[in-house]
Amino acid sequence: MKGLGTDEKELINVLGKYPPLQMNQIINGYKSNYGKDLLDDVKSETSGNFGQLCCALCMTIADYDVKCLHDALKGAGTDDDCLMEILVGRTNSDINFLRGQYKKKYGKDIEDDVKSDTSGYVRRLYTVLLQGNRDESNVARDVAADVEALYRAGEGKIGTDEMAFISLLCNRPDAHLRQVFDLYQQKHGHTVEKAISKEFSGDIKKALTNLVASIRNKAEYIASLFEKSMKGIGTDDDKLIRLVVRHRAPYVIAPIKEAYKTKYGKSLGKRIKGDTSGNYCKLLLACIHEDG
Repeated sequence: MKGLGTDEKELINVLGKYPPLQMNQIINGYKSNYGKDLLDDVKSETSGNFGQLCCALCMTIADYDVKCLHDALKGAGTDDDCLMEILVGRTNSDINFLRGQYKKKYGKDIEDDVKSDTSGYVRRLYTVLLQGNRDESNVARDVAADVEALYRAGEGKIGTDEMAFISLLCNRPDAHLRQVFDLYQQKHGHTVEKAISKEFSGDIKKALTNLVASIRNKAEYIASLFEKSMKGIGTDDDKLIRLVVRHRAPYVIAPIKEAYKTKYGKSLGKRIKGDTSGNYCKLLLACIHEDG
């Protein structure tokens, strides 16, 4: 970045190469060596989608998560895909750390922002997720009892006990819930998703369906979000950048690429290549460890 112009190729080599933990060390090292933020320098040297991606890669994952959460709640409407992607499947300490960082950066509670931007049962769902109270003990739970509880809260009664669904799906361990989903299907002849689709409508139906998909198979769920970002006319670049930046660590992206190929019959790299171009495309591919 020194002198006139920018060596984009070199920038791609560095920013696309390192997983988040090593990138954090580079971000800190840059400040120690040059007395300024890598993010600020990159921002002034790049532009467009390429610039947006470069800047995202110059942030720690925690800072980037907090920025994405804020963007998802800013302006008209809420980006539910983003909130689900960042909040579901996190440890309680992750959630508490994100809450603290959000407050530090924006001067207000993320819970208040969620409350003012959402309503009804969707608001309650996010509020429960933000408590960071998921059961993280390894104590075996009664799978059949939870299947029964879900059935009684929905298909087994007139009307629906929405909070019973929300509380159970947000507070139980993922591995336990996967057993619950399997037994529910065995016992009632159809999936939990089918039950949700019969019992709920609108935003809460979508949110609970996404929640179950994410718990059932995280890699497949993220693969479907990648596809969604590129489907139809035009690309949702904000979403594509977020997905690539947040999931670029080799051990995270590998199962997602596999799930994508199984689900859509082509490689994620090929899909990105067909939908983007130039240095932006090259850097996206470098991040997911695909050849340009």
